[in-house]
Amino acid sequence: MTDHTIGEAADILNVTTRTLRHWDHIGLLVPGWRTWADHRLYTEADLDRAWQILVYREAGLPLKEIAELLDEPASARDALLHQREVLVERIGHLHRMVRAVDDILKEETMSVEDRMKLFGDQWRPEYQEEAQQRWGETPEWEQSQAVVANLSDEDWLAVKQEQDEFVALLADAAARGVEPGSGEAGGVVEKHRASIGRFYEISVEKQVLLARMYTQDQRFNVTYRGHAEYLLSLIEAQAQQEGIDLTDVQWR
Repeated sequence: MTDHTIGEAADILNVTTRTLRHWDHIGLLVPGWRTWADHRLYTEADLDRAWQILVYREAGLPLKEIAELLDEPASARDALLHQREVLVERIGHLHRMVRAVDDILKEETMSVEDRMKLFGDQWRPEYQEEAQQRWGETPEWEQSQAVVANLSDEDWLAVKQEQDEFVALLADAAARGVEPGSGEAGGVVEKHRASIGRFYEISVEKQVLLARMYTQDQRFNVTYRGHAEYLLSLIEAQAQQEGIDLTDVQWR
């Protein structure tokens, strides 16, 4: 039986050594052996467990839940069946997006129906109406509507791509256990801030309030693949580093 160093295991699994160290630290994947110099050695059984972790992670499960499933295999089937439904829906959404892009390429302007195809449940006319009722009298709403009115079809596609890339970045950071307040976490927060800033002027305090709202609305949690709470922790940690008092955050 062959044992593998952490570098070899990372190559086999197509993950980083930092990811493996994090999994070891939280007890998710503890290598079976260590050398006299305390270097990790991964057995074939360790790699089998790692492959299961990767399958669950790609299915969108958080690491804490993955650990529980691996320790209680009887409940794993039900969890996987549920995640399979989620993945099938995601695949269907991607197919609808491709068709929407094809339709847009044939037309001169993007219709409401095109936007619904492109963004799925994340963009609906009733959501726009709800947003207008809540924020229609604010300068931010006026700014955002002025921007939206001038977006080309290519701009909408860029917005969607930017959104998908951010969600993937956030999910990856959560899976690797990127610590709030770290430099890498700050990069995630900055990308989120920039995505909002595309539409209206965004301050650190406004970003905190938005992130808090995400955790109170399940629609946003779905958009962020279940990582709304994690995103809030990153944003609040960064805000504290930038001198914001989290007990007195205002929309300003």
